[in-house]
Amino acid sequence: MISMQTLDCIRQRRSIRRFLDKDVPDNIIIKALNAGLHAPSSRDCQPWHFVVVREKQIRKKLADIKGEDNIKPIMSAPVVVIVCVDIDASPSRWIEDGVCATENLLLAAYDLGLGSVYITGSKQSKPEIAAAIQKILGLPSKVMPVTILPLGYPHPKEQLQAKELRALDEVLHLEGW
Repeated sequence: MISMQTLDCIRQRRSIRRFLDKDVPDNIIIKALNAGLHAPSSRDCQPWHFVVVREKQIRKKLADIKGEDNIKPIMSAPVVVIVCVDIDASPSRWIEDGVCATENLLLAAYDLGLGSVYITGSKQSKPEIAAAIQKILGLPSKVMPVTILPLGYPHPKEQLQAKELRALDEVLHLEGW
């Protein structure tokens, strides 16, 4: 397998919301998850946990609580990874730690030929949704969901259009604002 250069992977990755009806081998999922383990974390506490869901009924429950915009990606993906964090291990930076692991996982998945989309799951955005995710997955009370990542091979009808970015000179500030 040919591996991309890091910057190319960052520039080319896009959110994918529709997937082929094709299983993703465990070894590919494991490679992507291992990339998540290499993320930075506050005080190197490495507080993340990854819940891998293939079961359709569980994916349906997750899709239902996340709402209409998220039903298609969660249900069409053969695998959904929920990135969770032990908040006791990282009480003040648990969301940031989970998001760092998420980004590594997203980039690795793309490099491995998979598509995904970032779906929030943390209690900061909607506490009732995080609590429902905890219940569905049987998470301990100290383990909070941060993101939900549908993973799969992109459907050919998914449009991989160029992303319109703000110009660097619009967002770059040297030595202060």
